[in-house]
Amino acid sequence: MQFHRAVAIASGNPIVATLMDMVTAALYEMKVQSIGHATHLEESAAMHRKIYQAIRARKPDAAREAMRRHLEAAELDYASEEAAEKEHASRHKGGRVGRRQ
Repeated sequence: MQFHRAVAIASGNPIVATLMDMVTAALYEMKVQSIGHATHLEESAAMHRKIYQAIRARKPDAAREAMRRHLEAAELDYASEEAAEKEHASRHKGGRVGRRQ
């Protein structure tokens, strides 16, 4: 979460930095819950590196594009985790799975 907060502060936009402060706790909790089934950790780390490198090189367009791609990937991952959780919950609703009661 430190990386995300640092990027928000580096943006120079106080609204982005404030919003990040507001959602940091929720983001952290989501990451803790989902880290066990994370399948794209290497890809996410690579995206973070691209964002960092673009910011460090003072290339705002490249940083913006890298951040856009990262957010899109995060959104897709979140949606697929939500779908998997709903599927899991519906399978286990009512106790036994696949048996007639």
